[in-house]
Amino acid sequence: MKLRELIFGKENPDNFFIHGVFNKPFYALILSAIIPTFHVYFGSKAFFTKNFSHLIENPYFQDYFSVIYLFVSAMILMGIVPALFIKLLFKEKLSDYGLVIGDWKLGIKSILILFPIILIFFLLPAAYQKEIKEFYPLFRPALNDLTTLINIEILRGIIYYSAWEFFFRGFMIFSLRQYVGDWLAILIQTIPSCLWHIGYPTGEIIMSIPAGIMFGIIAVRTKSILYPFLLHWLIGFSTSLLVYLTN
Repeated sequence: MKLRELIFGKENPDNFFIHGVFNKPFYALILSAIIPTFHVYFGSKAFFTKNFSHLIENPYFQDYFSVIYLFVSAMILMGIVPALFIKLLFKEKLSDYGLVIGDWKLGIKSILILFPIILIFFLLPAAYQKEIKEFYPLFRPALNDLTTLINIEILRGIIYYSAWEFFFRGFMIFSLRQYVGDWLAILIQTIPSCLWHIGYPTGEIIMSIPAGIMFGIIAVRTKSILYPFLLHWLIGFSTSLLVYLTN
């Protein structure tokens, strides 16, 4: 008995889940469950604090390395792992998954239009909310030192946001779009990217839904993850900076 018959039965609709189970959509979808789950449970600040903080005596550095651990674990799980799938299993180029300059005019225009709107109508009001103030910046001592805040946010962008955008807006969307179309690919990747935010401030998890769709549209239209990455980084950086300034 064939594997697909064993799993689905002999009478099946003609779709890619059945006729070619172990293909790109299969890996994209299964990894969309595995990678965010592993990152939330084993790549978090809380996991580091529980399992490794006893190795560091200074509370300042306990907090610092828990944040670095969060960033690096994201790079491994959301950056390196999907890149290995693309290169070794799919035998394709990373440039086919958004690691290109793409349509830079449209990308820059999107950022210049969207970021001021997001800053004025969402980030500024959020900076005064208690829930946001208690959560950001991720490295709490940065509230007392602007230089430290800037350094952490730069690391956050280079290590963390780059991997995040590569996985959700690169690997997932560009693995799925030829099978389900651009719109469904964007919506599908929005689901795990939203659920990952459970435990974050309420407003952030709610806004992660339209944000996930917006970032996905930019990635598809520009054929690049560079512009959703820059916009996402600007939003994260600005959130922490505004909390610092209003503290």
